[in-house]
Amino acid sequence: MKYLLPILFFLISFECAATCTLPAPSGLKSTSLASCQAALKWKKVSSAKGYHLQYKTTTSPNWITLNITGNVTSYTILDLAAATTYNVRIASVCNSGEEGTFSSPVNITTTSCSTPINVAVSTITSTSVKVTWSALCGETNFSVRYRKTGTSAWTTIPNIMQLGYQLSGLLPLTAYQVRVRAKCGAEPSDYSTIVNFTTLNVAGPQPRKNVLLVIVDDARFDSYMANGGPAFFDDNSISRVANEGVNFKLSFPAQSQCAPSRASITSGLYPHIHGVTDNPPQSVSDTITQITLPQILHTNGYYTGLIGKYHISKHPQPGFDFWMEVHGNDYTNTKFTLNDTTLTIPGHITDIVADSAIGFFHKVPQDQPFYLWLAYAAPHTPLTPRPQDLGIFSGEVMPGPVSPLKYTMNYPGFMYSCHSADNPGVIPDFYQGYFEMLNGVNETLGKVFNELTTMGLMDSTLIIFLSDNGYLIGEHKLLEKQLAYEESIKIPIFMRYPGLIPAGEQVTDNLAMNIDIAPTILDFAGIEDTFGMQGVSLLKMMNNTVKRKEMLYEFFNKDCLPDIRAVRSFDFKYVKYNCNQVTEELFDLVNDPYELTNLVNQAAYAPVLQQYRDKLTFWRNYYQDLTWDSVSTCSLSNPQRLINDAGSPLTFFTVYPNPSNTNVTLHFISSEKATATLRIMNAIGVTVYERKYTEEQTEYAETFSVEQLPAGNYFAVMQQGDHVYQQSFNRQ
Repeated sequence: MKYLLPILFFLISFECAATCTLPAPSGLKSTSLASCQAALKWKKVSSAKGYHLQYKTTTSPNWITLNITGNVTSYTILDLAAATTYNVRIASVCNSGEEGTFSSPVNITTTSCSTPINVAVSTITSTSVKVTWSALCGETNFSVRYRKTGTSAWTTIPNIMQLGYQLSGLLPLTAYQVRVRAKCGAEPSDYSTIVNFTTLNVAGPQPRKNVLLVIVDDARFDSYMANGGPAFFDDNSISRVANEGVNFKLSFPAQSQCAPSRASITSGLYPHIHGVTDNPPQSVSDTITQITLPQILHTNGYYTGLIGKYHISKHPQPGFDFWMEVHGNDYTNTKFTLNDTTLTIPGHITDIVADSAIGFFHKVPQDQPFYLWLAYAAPHTPLTPRPQDLGIFSGEVMPGPVSPLKYTMNYPGFMYSCHSADNPGVIPDFYQGYFEMLNGVNETLGKVFNELTTMGLMDSTLIIFLSDNGYLIGEHKLLEKQLAYEESIKIPIFMRYPGLIPAGEQVTDNLAMNIDIAPTILDFAGIEDTFGMQGVSLLKMMNNTVKRKEMLYEFFNKDCLPDIRAVRSFDFKYVKYNCNQVTEELFDLVNDPYELTNLVNQAAYAPVLQQYRDKLTFWRNYYQDLTWDSVSTCSLSNPQRLINDAGSPLTFFTVYPNPSNTNVTLHFISSEKATATLRIMNAIGVTVYERKYTEEQTEYAETFSVEQLPAGNYFAVMQQGDHVYQQSFNRQ
């Protein structure tokens, strides 16, 4: 007994002294700094109930503790002092409420002055515009700078003591750029990002800015004369939009599927944000919870209508004055929901929606602009053309896949269980029905355009033509959409508005997306996008004031397909399938535009593969796509090396220390002796440093200061001879 009591006391004391064993979160760093606040992020620690974030000035002995509830990965510290260096550290909190180990402190330094935010223009006239902004940290002195687009000289208005300024004396019908900065004592902030606007025409009343959005269903990008379509299909009405306006030659959906794509078109958001990640059954009717384009336009004085396929909901949705939706795939004697009434309308749906669009134009109240969503069901299967279109292309030679052979190695094993088109004999018949359906769209759209012309509205109506997704028709012996191959994700986007868009314009150096449609229409209507849309205005892309060189594609598991995420640039496409085994594809789009060879098992492309893995992580974080929906049982089939890599140079490439906030040393050794070029690139591919080595060597060492770089992910790219090598590093 005399030994038992001490043992019990020891055990009780040990239990009481037990502490939280969760590790300190890694990767703590600042994502943005202002004069009064600092946004921080870190990597999630599994099982953490929350976090204790501590900060103090470097000269203070006392830490200030912030209790962060929930297993989040970011936080913004407020009420900081300007131009001050702080130590910051973080610890996980266990379910018991106990605090784990703190991370090593990192230094952050607030700016002397904060750049104004929410810069916007409004009340645009022929000679003036109202510029407004917000002060992030209570700044009170500002400068506004503006210039004509395409010129280099800025005009600056200093010492503005309010959060807005009326620019006057501008030229009519002229494109301008404007930006704002704050002044804090003698120290100014950086200028805000540029805002673009165009003054109105001084002559006469301004035309109503109407919008006609035409959407076809499952129609490929290469079916039209404007995009090199077959000669027998004279789509004079469809291609007129491109020929008399702008053709975005590289256009894509965020997800290649009907309902998710349409939800992205109307919301300007990715599916993982708006929540429509699959086609709902006909018995289900969903309302997008985020604000949508028709709601915004309706609030701003537009008469709004929807005619044809919406697919997300058969019931009237918020923001529409007129609703005429078809929710199925019946082409004749179709059942529509007309406002709150269900009725069957005899005839072919292609004629019905076009005639209804003409009727809609006459319903628009006088002096009110309109927005019409006109969505054809064609050419979605079943291929049921109008009677007058049936057989019109009999005897014509139909297109066929340029890449008609099955994948035999390094391809996702589920592919031919899901999307097989193993009977090439049916492709000509499929195409014939497909083009007969599109012919009906072209002819009835011509009637719509004629009515707009008769009413004097054709040139005061922004016309946008696009498809909800692409379509595989035999490529690699595959059928349909959803997959990340080019034929599945490439769509047409044509826009026409003579007063704003030059005829015959082509955009080939930017990637357009369906999430850009809503922001484009807001920009056209002169409505500021304060709604958190993830797309950009195609009008600004057309003028090269905004750019997209890489895009994120997503798909959510369905039937036998796993979750898919992909990054497409001009040079490569990387596809990741969320399988229980690593299942990836990498295609060289420059040398292999038809995606015949998956390069993931070629050693020479290992640096590129890693670079695009990093890009995928970056873009998923950028668009707040933070989780996978599920993990599927799948893998690459017949994985093989496609070339003999034995002759590739042996290399050693390191970047250290990593992460760093001062200097990094890049050390490269190769068995190859050749000249080389070293580049430092940021996460979106912009080169921030470059050095050329003109003397042939086998070893290179370079110390590079990162102090001038913003915090974030960077890539060191060494091109030696014909080979390219890459390492990523982090600037804290």
